[in-house]
Amino acid sequence: MTVELFVSDDTMSTERRTALAERILRELTTEDSAPDSVMDKARELTHVMVRTPDVWVTGGPDRTAAPRYVVRVIVPGAWSNSSEFGATVIPAITRAIAATEPDTDRLTRQPHCLVQIVGLREHAIGTLGRAMTSTDITKLMTEDYRHTEPESAAPDGFAIDPVCGMTVELATARFTASHQGADYAFCAPVCRKVFIEEHAIPE
Repeated sequence: MTVELFVSDDTMSTERRTALAERILRELTTEDSAPDSVMDKARELTHVMVRTPDVWVTGGPDRTAAPRYVVRVIVPGAWSNSSEFGATVIPAITRAIAATEPDTDRLTRQPHCLVQIVGLREHAIGTLGRAMTSTDITKLMTEDYRHTEPESAAPDGFAIDPVCGMTVELATARFTASHQGADYAFCAPVCRKVFIEEHAIPE
């Protein structure tokens, strides 16, 4: 994931920009129900850049009194196509930025933080010297968990996503699969896809 944050305030110090980038990184890669190994890899694959353009023109009242923000989040298209992704990422980024402002509620009252999610087509993102799909990226992020972490028991009414280790409520699980007589629940369609591919389950 790449996050580009454009800030209209050209007086913002390097220290504050760094703190803002680190806050966004933490907000996007912290999930209580996810194993540390998955979150550590997510942090390694997430990049946050803070920039101030030479020219910034916008309208509205107080356009120079308070900073404006435009955030571009670039991810594999399969991630961006999920409504849950936007519903999670947009508030998280807005919260992270708002927490650095004197008026921490301003960005929920004024449309001065615009978050855009840009999905890349398959094979238009890569690392390790090769093009990858959203499934490949998910495998890379969850590799340590899938190969080294012991299976953990889920609380009653929940299941553990076998790909990423997230806790999924069974009553509301939207992504499921059966394999060798067992039922599985997944936090996202890409985790289900990884499981199906790795176990050669016909769709």
